[in-house]
Amino acid sequence: ETPAPVGASDPVTAPLAGTIWKVEVSAGQVVKEGDVLLILEAMKMETEIRAEKDGVVASVSVKPGDAVQVGDLLIAVA
Repeated sequence: ETPAPVGASDPVTAPLAGTIWKVEVSAGQVVKEGDVLLILEAMKMETEIRAEKDGVVASVSVKPGDAVQVGDLLIAVA
């Protein structure tokens, strides 16, 4: 498997509007498919946002307490 070229990161976007409750990863961290990246709270429900593939966290665009809308960039995984 060849490494992704620099800049070829996959965005992880908000599936629903809510508030960032907890960020479980930081930039540079290696993640595996299925790992919890962050927890989004919407309508009093916690939703775990998980990695869709193995990779490295390229950037984290949100912090706990941030309000997000559907489609907002949360994390980029390279």
